[in-house]
Amino acid sequence: MKAANRLIRAGGLLILTLVLVFPANRASAAPFYEDKQLVVVVAYRPGGAGHLRTQIEAQHLSKLLPGHPTVVYKFVPGADGAAAANYMANVSKRDGLTIANIGTGMFYSAVFKAPEARFKLDDFIYFGTGYGGGPYAVEVRPELGLDTIEKLKAYKGMRFGQRTIGHPQYILDRLIAYVLELKDPKFLVGYSSQDIITALTRGEADAHTTNVYSFLWRDGLKKLKKGYTVPIVVRNVKGRGAEWVPGFPRRPHLDDFADTELKRAVIRFHNSIKPGSTNFLAPKGIPGAAVQALQKAFRQVWKDPEFAMEYKHLTGQPSDPVTGEEIHRAIRELSRDPKIARIYKQISGGGPLPRAR
Repeated sequence: MKAANRLIRAGGLLILTLVLVFPANRASAAPFYEDKQLVVVVAYRPGGAGHLRTQIEAQHLSKLLPGHPTVVYKFVPGADGAAAANYMANVSKRDGLTIANIGTGMFYSAVFKAPEARFKLDDFIYFGTGYGGGPYAVEVRPELGLDTIEKLKAYKGMRFGQRTIGHPQYILDRLIAYVLELKDPKFLVGYSSQDIITALTRGEADAHTTNVYSFLWRDGLKKLKKGYTVPIVVRNVKGRGAEWVPGFPRRPHLDDFADTELKRAVIRFHNSIKPGSTNFLAPKGIPGAAVQALQKAFRQVWKDPEFAMEYKHLTGQPSDPVTGEEIHRAIRELSRDPKIARIYKQISGGGPLPRAR
């Protein structure tokens, strides 16, 4: 009996010790982000569309991230996203309390080893974006009557108006001209978004590539009735085309006219180097608990109907998420063929277009 009592006392002491040493099990451990502040580095200036999208996404992230951290913003604009990427790769702490939202210009800078890029694409963990960008349409002024691909290809001296050399839509203008082998196209830069529309109205420029939703927002359907034409559409990185946009007329797509493997490879390179409009990321080396929490919460944001509703309400464009997994896959699938990279760099620049054949 005494032996049994000693065993009971020993067992009680063991249980007490376990309770004191391990006061809570793993399931009840405090969330990583509880009572913490999450800094979101924004690669754009305050007040623009990029800032607005980041705010919408970050606010929903905070709601769905266990611990619900307070979100604050740090603006690091410059060098088409390279300044913010440099900061994340070389300055930010690896404590899981700083993430960033950066446009895909950083991909171009890294792939082509721009002098301002002090980072590699593999330096980061990617969490995705709520908006993949596009689809895009070529808007042509009415006086030209270019309402078919055949007429577009037959026209000589098409003048595309855009913002700057290297701007995403400038690159699309030149990619379209390359794939369709347009005759002696011209590329005019230095316009603001509104200036491009004015230039088409005045006949100073003939065409430009624009986001389909932006075209509709500017009364695009009424413009089509007035003679403006949209002879071709470029699918976005998720393969969405004209059929994806309610109310937009069906149009042929650029990839349907990529009649050589070289052209198809260049289009694939374009999609891989621009996997989404912007991307959330963190530097590698942050705590595993932070990585797991962020990955799970971002997946929930991209699937959240409330996020999709608010995003469309505030931006005028539907959410079309690209996940972190999809971005990592795009990076893995990015062609390492130097010929493809060289052709795409020529398309992106200000010199003559490369030969298509």
